[in-house]
Amino acid sequence: MNKILRFHRNAVVRMKQGGASTDEIGAYNLARAHHAISWVGSELATRQSASLAQALRKCQSLIAGIRTKVPTEALSKIEGGFALVDRLEADDSSVAVPMTAPPKNQGHLLTQLLKLDSENLLHPMRCSYVHFLHRLVLMGIMPSEKCGRFRKTAVHVGNFDLYFPAPSAVPQMMREYCRKFPTILPGTVKYDPIVEAAKASHRFVSVHPYEDGNGRVSRLIMNLVLWGHFPPVYLKADKKGRHRYRQALQRADRGSIEPLASLISMSLLEIYGRLIRSVGSSPAPGP
Repeated sequence: MNKILRFHRNAVVRMKQGGASTDEIGAYNLARAHHAISWVGSELATRQSASLAQALRKCQSLIAGIRTKVPTEALSKIEGGFALVDRLEADDSSVAVPMTAPPKNQGHLLTQLLKLDSENLLHPMRCSYVHFLHRLVLMGIMPSEKCGRFRKTAVHVGNFDLYFPAPSAVPQMMREYCRKFPTILPGTVKYDPIVEAAKASHRFVSVHPYEDGNGRVSRLIMNLVLWGHFPPVYLKADKKGRHRYRQALQRADRGSIEPLASLISMSLLEIYGRLIRSVGSSPAPGP
């Protein structure tokens, strides 16, 4: 992550030296942060996948002692799982996600992950990932000493009936937020990704862990939950869009997450509509 941030910081410095406006830098930051979502999502999914492999490895010695008592069909499926882990550990394909010190290959990466404790693999979301996204999206806009650092002061957002946690409570609340973060492993997800994305985004805003940029990071987190299920969404930033977003957040504050989930759904419908129209307007392939 540090290598990515250094590259991004240098790019922002060049933009500032070239006279780029704050809005232009903000747009560039947002584009880079959305690109980084796939890296974070891949990391979380890899660790959660490793938790399944780790569970199989722990069962392997137990099964060895009771093989004769396990029905043949069940034993065949269980041993198929063991064989799958063996193949994954032998995978010599390269690691795709950017890392400063990458493992030799995918198999080596899995072997290293299997050495971690199960809690680390089952709940891989960390505050460091949230800080990473905050630094990316606020680079060159917010003072560098405040980027990726939890706030030290009380905050409000114009609604004096809405109170956010005291600064001293933020670190523990964010650790708990990360521990309860949704599973980022598309093939195993049982929840509605759109509703869960709305909940994760709103919970983040409710903690309001940073002095500024909380809304932007909350929407990045929204897309992180949607990762692997839907294309990235961007809630409209025009006057009408901002009004709808504020209303949806207020409804969520009162316990109704449906309006915020509906905004996400509307954005997805618009995205799919554009994709369909773009395909329909493409010239027919030649003979």
